[in-house]
Amino acid sequence: MFKALRRILYLVVLAVVVFFVVKGMTKVNVSLFGNHNYYQRSKGTSTNDGLVNRKTYSQAKLKQLTTITHGSKYSGNTSLDKVATSYSYKMAGRTINNFMGRDGVLQLYNESSFMSDKMVKDAAEYWNNLAGAQIVEVVKTAKASDEVIHDSQEQNKYGIGGQTYNNMGMLFYPRNWAVTGLTTRGKNNWKEAILLREIGHALGIPNLGGGAAGNNDRVANEKSVDFMGNWGVELANAPIENQHGITSTPVDAAALTIAGIAWLRPQKLANWVFTTPKATVKYNNGKIVSTIPKS
Repeated sequence: MFKALRRILYLVVLAVVVFFVVKGMTKVNVSLFGNHNYYQRSKGTSTNDGLVNRKTYSQAKLKQLTTITHGSKYSGNTSLDKVATSYSYKMAGRTINNFMGRDGVLQLYNESSFMSDKMVKDAAEYWNNLAGAQIVEVVKTAKASDEVIHDSQEQNKYGIGGQTYNNMGMLFYPRNWAVTGLTTRGKNNWKEAILLREIGHALGIPNLGGGAAGNNDRVANEKSVDFMGNWGVELANAPIENQHGITSTPVDAAALTIAGIAWLRPQKLANWVFTTPKATVKYNNGKIVSTIPKS
């Protein structure tokens, strides 16, 4: 009897040791080489030939949307004009990928300390309010996710990081944060704006800072009111309205509507933009207020 119990105990201890060794090896492998099945379980996809679904909206409706997304000098993206003329959803001839998978919901798992769990949940709520449907979900395990949000301790030339297209999920570089002198509210809002933008890229929305590449604002070193552009606060070149938080624009809503019909499972999203374009979602230091009408 004693020998049997000792053997069972030995097997239990061995199993625990093997578990932690394998787990440790997996983490080392991920840190050194990346892991296609860990940080990014859903591949970047787009519709066939980079075309939006033609059956969801009439060409007249698409024209309305692209008129909005055309934006101005420092907002919008003029490349989206082609959606209304040739149904083409591309940037510089390249398809705009998303990481939605086939269920039409972006599942995110957070391992980042730079972007807290609360910030990720708030970002999901913000996008879901804007869409009028659940399109972003925060899940409890990496295995259940489309993408993992995580940090690197490197300091490099790639800025603060965000959405990747090389199987590394949503990767941030906290040591690259270089803005000083911000209030706690200002820093929190700025980080949330970055997170919102990178989730927007995962949804298949390009930069919306003006021009054909959506980066007129960045090229001119201007801060934008649009979080899908070069948003900033408490700097000389930042719009005064950003002091009150991150407020969505009609450009964001129209761009999301277009992106939704480029998914593998096309969806009608943010339809309120046709009738109530001045409705907004606002985030300010952990609080979200929406004036978007309930569908």
